[in-house]
Amino acid sequence: MKIHAPYTVDGDPILGTYAVSDLADLELVDELGMNVVLGGHDMLDTSTPVGGFLQERGIKVLHHLTRHIYGRPTLGDMVGPDQREMPLSTRPAKPLEAPGVVLLDDELVKFEEFTPGALKGCERGYGGTEPAVHNEGMFVFSPDECAEEVEETRSSPNLLGYYVLDDSPGDCISALRGIYRTVWEVDGGPDHHVVCAGYGSGGALTNFGPGVCDLMMLYWYPVDEGGYDREMTGRETQWLLTEARARVPGIPFAGIYQSYWGGGALEPTPAQLRQQLEDFVREGACGLVSFACRIREPMGGWASSESLRGEIARANEEILSTGGLEVPSEPTGMAEKRIQPTGFWDRPGPVPGVIPAWRVAAPFDNSDGKSLDAGFPPEKTLDLDTTYPGKFGPIHWIERPTVAGYVGLGELYGAQNLTSYCVAYATCTVSTPVERHLRMLGGADDEVVIWQDGVEIYRHRGVRGIGREDDSVPVGLREGSTRFLVKVCNLEGMWGFVYRFVEEDGGPAEGLDFSA
Repeated sequence: MKIHAPYTVDGDPILGTYAVSDLADLELVDELGMNVVLGGHDMLDTSTPVGGFLQERGIKVLHHLTRHIYGRPTLGDMVGPDQREMPLSTRPAKPLEAPGVVLLDDELVKFEEFTPGALKGCERGYGGTEPAVHNEGMFVFSPDECAEEVEETRSSPNLLGYYVLDDSPGDCISALRGIYRTVWEVDGGPDHHVVCAGYGSGGALTNFGPGVCDLMMLYWYPVDEGGYDREMTGRETQWLLTEARARVPGIPFAGIYQSYWGGGALEPTPAQLRQQLEDFVREGACGLVSFACRIREPMGGWASSESLRGEIARANEEILSTGGLEVPSEPTGMAEKRIQPTGFWDRPGPVPGVIPAWRVAAPFDNSDGKSLDAGFPPEKTLDLDTTYPGKFGPIHWIERPTVAGYVGLGELYGAQNLTSYCVAYATCTVSTPVERHLRMLGGADDEVVIWQDGVEIYRHRGVRGIGREDDSVPVGLREGSTRFLVKVCNLEGMWGFVYRFVEEDGGPAEGLDFSA
């Protein structure tokens, strides 16, 4: 099966790796037939040993621009167009140099003073832009600092492009669009180097849309303490692309393989690694990138595994010589759950019954550990115009689009160390012209309560991940509109939920209207 390759390295599909440490690692990269690495300034500088080696061997670099998002300040409350002082979140963040200019959505703001709690002396609508309303939690982006780095790096012969996102640290789509705009302006307009963004969950697409990137990099974790999930790569790639290509038709992706959690997780076997490569190619990947060459102990990455190195080398040789991989027929169980065609496609087919958006209020602080028993205001009185005190500042009800039904709360509100023991509420209405009996299918990480028109219909206690078929909740919809309220309690780790409506026999539920 041929690899769809709109972006190439000297005509070959992208074959790369994360986490290269030194020249010895680069020699292994070259030995395995890889042509791309993710790296920093030293790899772009051809006068360094690593930069000179890359130039000699024709291996290109995706240069990290992620520092212009990660660890940066975020807004602590919703900001109106006339405010001259912008509150900042209590999340830990690097200070901004003052005076300076920041970008929020399409508005430039010049500020005179930075404090941990606020940007002060703000000139709104700077540079002819329009003052606007901005949501709490939004990352503050410094375009001038980013422009300097792009200017420093864009002329390197080793540069393939820029890597701007490694999953999601929070609500950073405004900053990502700012980075993309900066690359466009500084690095040659329509001929700029490719901009790549990494997405490791459906919820991460809260930070995806037009003007964010040219190439997605998708990674799943099919190998963990529980074993190997054979269906994960194909299933999750289809669901994510269903939403991504509804927003940006035809957006290409590179598959990130050999991914696994740290701690007690297992490393994939060579056979499992080959299956993941095949599954990505079956879904129309334009390239394949390994995670990772080197990784923390006790797992050493592919560099310390002779068997994995051999499997990667054989696959890369096949791709470089034929332009693709031999991909066997899809297993029956995977084929039965397919929601989109195999290979590359431009626009998604419809998936009925998926909730397109929820109105979400979060994060409430659950540090006392009461979890499902902690009765926060939304479950007592549901008023979408109300503001509540929250963990990082005031909380408003904000409409959050789903990713094929998935809401990534951790991706919206911050890294796992920030959102442990937090609570979120989400509400939507479902309308039908006739009375119907359906099922609400999905799951939540970790604990969840669902109310239908104020009556509890489902409750789950305990730690778990997000599964699209973990919960199957019978619901009776009356003619007209029905309101659902979902409470999701995070204990530790990832945080989010996904629900859709299906017929009682599991088929897609058509003819429903949704409103957040």
